[in-house]
Amino acid sequence: MQYESNMSRGCNCSACFGLEWRSNALSVSAVDVAYSERSSVDIGPPDDNSSEFSGNITRNRKTLRASICLKLTLFVGFLVVLASGIPALVFWLKAHEQLVDEIDRRLLTVSTLRQEQLKDYLISETDKAGLIATRVLINNYLSNQIQNNRTLAEFDLVSAVSVISDFLHAAVYDSTGKLVISTGVFEPQSVLQPEDIASIQFNRLKFGYPSRTSTGWVYNISSAIYRRQRLIGVLLTWINATKLERLVYDGTGLQGTGELLVGLPEGANTVRLLFPPLHDPNITRLPLDGAMAEAINGETGIKRQWDYNGVKVIAAYRPVGFMRWGLLAKLEVQEAYAPVRNVRLVIIVTIVVLVSLGVMASVGLAKVFTSPITELGRAAASLGQGNMQTRVRKGTLLLRDEISDLKDIFNSMAQQISSHQLILEHKQVRERTLDLARANDGLAKEVEERKRIEGELEKAKDVAIAANRSKSEFLANMSHEIRTPLNAIINFTELCLGTQITPEQHEYLDYVRFAAQHLLRLITDILDFSKIEAGKLEIEDMQFSLFDQIEHAVSVLAARAFKAGLELCYRIDADVPDLIIGDPGRLLQIFVNLIGNGIKFTKEGEVVISASVKTQTEDSIEILFSVKDTGLGIPESKQSLLFKAFSQVDSSTQRVYGGTGLGLVISAKLAAAMGGEMWVESEGTENRGSTFWFTARFQKLQQSTTNAPSFKDAHALVVDDNHTSRCILVDLLKNWRMVADGVDTVEGAKALLHKAAVSGHPYNVVLLDMWLNGTDASELVDFLHMYPSLLANYSQPATSAFYTSEQMKYNSTKKNVLKGEETESKSTSDVSLPIIMLTSVNLIDVTRCKEIGIRFHTSKPVRRSLLVRVLKSALHAQDEVPDEGQASQISESLGRSLHILVVEDNVVNQKVAVKLLKKWGHTFVLACNGAEAIDKSTQEAFDLILMDVQMPVCDGFEATARIREIEKNNNGRRTPIVAMTAHAMSGDGDRCISAGMDFYVSKPLNAKKLQELLQSAAMGSFRGRHYSSPYCDDITKYV
Repeated sequence: MQYESNMSRGCNCSACFGLEWRSNALSVSAVDVAYSERSSVDIGPPDDNSSEFSGNITRNRKTLRASICLKLTLFVGFLVVLASGIPALVFWLKAHEQLVDEIDRRLLTVSTLRQEQLKDYLISETDKAGLIATRVLINNYLSNQIQNNRTLAEFDLVSAVSVISDFLHAAVYDSTGKLVISTGVFEPQSVLQPEDIASIQFNRLKFGYPSRTSTGWVYNISSAIYRRQRLIGVLLTWINATKLERLVYDGTGLQGTGELLVGLPEGANTVRLLFPPLHDPNITRLPLDGAMAEAINGETGIKRQWDYNGVKVIAAYRPVGFMRWGLLAKLEVQEAYAPVRNVRLVIIVTIVVLVSLGVMASVGLAKVFTSPITELGRAAASLGQGNMQTRVRKGTLLLRDEISDLKDIFNSMAQQISSHQLILEHKQVRERTLDLARANDGLAKEVEERKRIEGELEKAKDVAIAANRSKSEFLANMSHEIRTPLNAIINFTELCLGTQITPEQHEYLDYVRFAAQHLLRLITDILDFSKIEAGKLEIEDMQFSLFDQIEHAVSVLAARAFKAGLELCYRIDADVPDLIIGDPGRLLQIFVNLIGNGIKFTKEGEVVISASVKTQTEDSIEILFSVKDTGLGIPESKQSLLFKAFSQVDSSTQRVYGGTGLGLVISAKLAAAMGGEMWVESEGTENRGSTFWFTARFQKLQQSTTNAPSFKDAHALVVDDNHTSRCILVDLLKNWRMVADGVDTVEGAKALLHKAAVSGHPYNVVLLDMWLNGTDASELVDFLHMYPSLLANYSQPATSAFYTSEQMKYNSTKKNVLKGEETESKSTSDVSLPIIMLTSVNLIDVTRCKEIGIRFHTSKPVRRSLLVRVLKSALHAQDEVPDEGQASQISESLGRSLHILVVEDNVVNQKVAVKLLKKWGHTFVLACNGAEAIDKSTQEAFDLILMDVQMPVCDGFEATARIREIEKNNNGRRTPIVAMTAHAMSGDGDRCISAGMDFYVSKPLNAKKLQELLQSAAMGSFRGRHYSSPYCDDITKYV
C-alpha cells in the first residue's frame, strides 16, 4: 500500500525502486507457490545443494575479484609503460648515439696524438742518423781510405754518437758492404749482404725491428752515405728504443683494456708488429687484414672487429706517415660501452619502479571497487549455505551510488528467497525421504547380489582348483598306466630280439619295438605340453658337459642320418665352455627335436649343428645354438604356424611327413624356460633349407678344469668330400695346436702328401673319410702303403691332459682306449700307418677297415673324446694302459653278481625285471608291495633295492622312509635304493630323492641304463643324490 501511494505521488527514490522490484518479481502468493512446485528450477534445502551453490559463489567471487584487479593492473601498467617508456626509449637512443660517437672521437683523438708523436720521433731519429752520415771526416775517409783519415773518422764517429742522446753505437761500411770503422764498444757484423746494400741504396734508409737486450729495447737505422750522387758507404746506428717503447705502450686515453699497435708490412699477407702487444707478448705478427691493413694502405677510420685474442674491440686506425707503417688504437667493446650499459640500467630501473608504483595504485583502486562486490558475494554464499537471515550493509546517505542501490535490491531478494525457502522446505523433506527410502532398498538388493556373486566366484575357484588337481592326478595316473604296459612291451621285445628267431620274426619285432617307442615319445610330448600349459615345468640346475650333450644328440641320430644318406656334423666355437650348470635333459630334448626334424625334411645334403657364445657375464653365459639343414625350406607364410600347438606346415590329409605338431612348440617353451628364445630363418626354397636358432642361458663354473688337448706341431691331412664336415674337422685340429690341411679328393690328397714330403714337413697323420664321392677310399690307403715315407713319425715331449665327462667314465672303468675300435695289439711288430678312417655307423665299414689294413678308425659324426684317443694311438702318444693286476681287479668288479630286492606290484613288470637280472647274472628277491619290502630288507642283506613308487598297502615313499629309519636305529649299512616309477610329472625326481632314495629311473626301463647302474653298484662307485631325466631315456629309446 505504501508503494502504491508513493507511486501515485510520483516518487522515484531508490527505496521505491527496490519495493517495486520485489513486488513485481519476488512477491509470494499462492500462484507463485503452485508455479514453483511445477517449475524445473529446484531451490533445494540447505543440506542438498548448499555446498555446491556456495562453491560456485566462491569461485565466481574469486574470479570476479581477480579479473578486476588484473584488468586495472594491466591498464595502469600499460599507461605507465607508455607514459615513461617512450621518453625513456628516446632518451636511450640519443644517449647511446652520443656515447658511441664520443667513444669513437676519443679513440680517433688518441690515434691522432700517438701518430703525430710517433711520426715526430721517427723523423727526428732518422734526421740524427742523417747528420752523422754527412760528417765530413767520415765522408773523406770513405773517399780516401788512408790511416790518418781513419783515425780522424773514428774520432769523429765516436764524438757524434756520444753527443746525440739515445744513440748507443754506430758502424760505417764502404760501398761493398765491408766494415771500415765503428765506435769500438761492440762487435758489429763485418760484412753487409749485397741485398741489404741494394735495399739501403734504393730506399736511402732502412729501419731495423726493435729487439730486447739486457739493457732494454734497441733498434737500428741504416742510412746511405752519398758523395756527389754516388754511394760511398752505409752508416748503421743502434738506438735505445725506450722512448719509442714508451710511445707505443702509453695507455693514456685507452682505459684498462686498450692498447696501441704499430705494424709494418712483411710480405703480402703478414704484418710485423713494432712491439708485441701488452696483453700477449708472444705475438709478433698478425694477418694483413681488417683495420691494420687499411691503416697501412693510408686510410683512416673506425672499425669494430675481433682482435688477436678473439675479443671484440673498437679500433681507430690511421697511417703513421713514416714509410708504410700503420697505427691501430683499440679498446674492448665491453669496456668501451660500460657507460652505455649504465645508462640502460638506470632507465630500466626507473621504468620498473614506475610500473611497480602503478601496479600498487591499481591494486588499491581495485579494492575500492571490489570490496562491495566481495561483500555481496559473501552474503550470496551465506544464503546458499542456508542462512536466510543474511543481509548486506547499506551505504551512506550522503554518497549513495549504484552499488548502494544494488545492496538494497540484494537485501530485498534475500527476503523473498527466505519466504520461498519456508514454503518449499516441507516439499523437499518429503521428496528426499522418499528418495532415501528407494536408495536404501536398491542398496540392500545390490549388497545381496554382490554376496551371491562372491559366493559363486568362490565356488568356481574351488571347482577350478579341484579340476586342476584332478588334471594333474589324471596325467600322473595316465602316465603310470600307459608306461607300465609299454615297459613290458619294449623290454620283452628286446629280450625276444636277443633270442634265436628267424629274420622275418626279427623284422616284425623291430616294427613292434619302433611302434612302442614312438608311442612312448608321443606320450612324453603330450605330458610335457600339459606341464608347460599348466605352468609346472621345472628346469634343473646341475653341472654337465655341453660337448657330451651335443655329441650324444648327434650320436643317437647318426643312424637315421646315415640311412637317409645325409651328412650329420656339429661345430662348437673355441670360446664355448664345456662344463656348465643347467638342465642337460631339456637341452638334449631340444637338440633331438630340431635335429630329427632336419633329418626328416631333408632329402639330400647335410644337417649342421653349431654352438657359439652370444653374451656372457662373470657368473652366467648365453649360448647361441643353431640347427641348419639343406631340406625343403619353409615358406614365409607358413613360418608362423611352426610354434603353434598341433599345427603343421602341411596339414592336409595327403601330407608326406607326419607328426603331432608339438615338438617345436615344446622346444620353444623349453628354450624360453632356460632364459632364451627360438626362431627360424628360411627362404622357403628347396635345397636352401632352414636354420632353427635358439638361445639358452647357463651358469658358469667358478673354476673349470677343462683343458683342450695339445698335439703341438703335429701335421694332419683331412680328406673328406663334404665341405662343411672337412672345415669343422680342420678347425678342431687347429684348436688342438696341430697344423691341419683339408682336401676333398684322393688326387688332391696325393698331391699334398707329396708336396709336404718334398718341403721337409711331411704329415704325421691322415684323417680319411671312408666314402669319397660315393666310392671308398682304399685307393689312397694303397698309395700310402706303397709310399709309407710320405708320413713321418710324431714325437711329443709331454702328453697334454684332456678331461671330459666321457673320458672320466672311460678312465673309471678302465676300458679299452678305443672302446673296441682298436683291433690289433700294440705289441705287434707291424706298426700300422697313422691313418684314421672316418666310418659310418654301419658295421660293414669297420669290417672293410680290417680288410684294407686300417687299424685306427672312428665313426662319424666324430666325437671329440674318441678322436683324441684315436689320435694319441695313431701318433703313439696315448696314455698308459692299466697293468694286468688292475685290469683283473676291474674285470672282477664288472663281473660281480649282486643280490637285489625287486619291489614291484605289477606281475608283468616283475617278469621284465626278473628276465633282465637273470640275463645279467644277478640274484634277486621279489616283493609285491612296500610292506613286504620292509620285512624282507630286515631279514637279509641286499646290495641294491629296486623300488616301485606306486603300490598298494604301502607305497615306495613310505617303504623307503621306514627302511632308512630302521637302518639309522640299527646303525646298519645304507642300502642303495633306486626308484622305478612310471610317473613323469614335474617334481617326481626331487620327491624321490627327498624321500631317501639314491637314484631315479623312469619306466619303461632302459635296459642299457639299468645295466650301467648295476655295474656302478658292483664296482662300489655308486654315487647317491643323482638321478637321470626320464626324457633322456625316452629319447634314447625312441631314436
